[in-house]
Parts: sequence; structure tokens; C-alpha cells
Amino acid sequence: MAKRSGAKRRDLEVREFLRLGGKKIPAGFAGKALAATKTLRRRQMGTAQGMRTERVKLFARLKDESAVAVDAPANKKTLEQMASLHRKLAAKKLRFPKVRGGIGWISPGTISGTLVPPFDFADTIPAAIAGNTELSASANVDGQIGASAATGEAGSDNNGSEYARVGFFFHPMTQGTLTVSASPTYSFEWSTNSLNNTPVISSGDVGLTVYGMNELAQILSTAGSTYTSWQQDTTGVQFNFGFDLQNSLSVSLPVTPAQVYLCFVEVFAQAMGCGWPGSLASAMASATVPSMSFEFVPLVLANP
Repeated sequence: MAKRSGAKRRDLEVREFLRLGGKKIPAGFAGKALAATKTLRRRQMGTAQGMRTERVKLFARLKDESAVAVDAPANKKTLEQMASLHRKLAAKKLRFPKVRGGIGWISPGTISGTLVPPFDFADTIPAAIAGNTELSASANVDGQIGASAATGEAGSDNNGSEYARVGFFFHPMTQGTLTVSASPTYSFEWSTNSLNNTPVISSGDVGLTVYGMNELAQILSTAGSTYTSWQQDTTGVQFNFGFDLQNSLSVSLPVTPAQVYLCFVEVFAQAMGCGWPGSLASAMASATVPSMSFEFVPLVLANP
């Protein structure tokens, strides 16, 4: 048994050597990667938010619906019930989905393997933008990530988002193609409640992403796909949910020794509302990642 254990340990050491290109990840690299991701995410969020807000306002102008008299005594009970429903949804916390088992494969002629927790890094990135929005996020190297956002009833400009991820580093010895695969179990739930075409947004996703970062902490290459996503901004009461879902995704991109690659599963949740009576929104997503797999195929140059 001891010999088998020693052989397994040596096999893992060889796999780690190949995965990291024969080098160790420098001290402080994870912190630089988090800072670079924060900068990228906030820039993306700012651009997307401006476009979404303008689109919602234009859409509201096109709607032809009779206005709800929010001050009418006959409507007060219904309005309070609608607000109470939002409070229940906003207070709800998604539990981490149960693990359904991992994936693993090895292909001859390539560098490949499957990683299980603990992973190399786990991060959260808040992006509170304005007003009264309750935000929460969590991430741990055991593979559990979650993010939620819910707008408050007070205030006229409530907006915020949360983001969490967990994953591993990859550093190739030479140029080639990297493919990363994962089959997380995930849950999501969202809601919007908008009166009289008041702007509202609930958006979010669960995704698989790869970032390539150089020694100057610049993210130079990206690739990704989503297991699920939503963007709701229409009037009325809207909601949707899914629990303990599981899908498999693979993401591929060309890689080079000049960059270290961050490979991760991520969750994102954003909510925007204008207070009540007006509009309310909630968004939440969580995921459990039992394993992540990678395959690296070196670039073969033909003889001249």
C-alpha cells in the first residue's frame, strides 16, 4: 500500500510539473491576478450597465400600458403583497448544490489531467454601484461559489452586483492549444417587479472562463462560455429558477509560455431597481465544482 501511495504521489508531482511548465507560481501572483480581474470586470460592468440602462429607458417609452395608481387606497394592499414577495425572494439564500461526481480523462500524446479540490484560488469581487442593494458572495478552494444581489425598497437608484470564482493555474512549456472542461452542479433564482414601466434589471450567469495574464498583470487573452445566463428588464412581475442543475462545458484557446492562464468556474448576479412603488429586482446563483479537467496539445511545427 505504501508503494502504491508513493507512486501516486510521484505521478501527481509529475502532473503538477507539466501543468505549470516546470515552474512554481510566483508568490503574490494570485493577488495580482485578482486585482487585474477586478479592473477588467469593473470596466466591462460599466460599459454593459450604460447600455442596459439606456435600453431599458427606451423600451419603457415604447410601452403603452395604463399606469397603476400607487396612491389609491384600493391598490395599497396588493402593492404591499408584491413588496412582501420581493422581501422573501431577496432574503432567500441558495444552498450549495450537491456534488454529483467528477470527470477525468487522459489522452495519449498530450498533457492532460483532472484537478479536484482544493483548487489553486477562490475569489469574490463586489461591484456596488449605487443606492440600497443587498449584496453577498462567497468562494472557497473546496469548489463552492455563490453570488446574490437584491435591491431595496427605499431609494430611487439601486444597483449592484457580485461575482465569485474558483479555479486553477496553467502555464505551458511551449505554444499550443489548451482545453479546459468542467461539469459543476449549480442553482439560480431571479425576480423582477416593475410598475408603470419603471426601469428594472436582473441579470446573471454561471460560466467557464480562461484568462491569459502576462508578468505585468495584464489580461491579454480570454475565452469562455456559460452554463446558464439571464437578463430580465421588462415590466410586470417576472421570475425564474433552477436547482441542482448540471451541464458540461469545454473552452479552448491558443496559449503561449509568455502567459499564465487562470482557468475557473464563475457565478455572477446583478440587480437594479428604483425603489417601491416602482421596481424591485433580485438575482442569485451558486455552484459546486467537484473537478476541472485540462488538455494541452503542443503546437507541432512541420519541417521546412
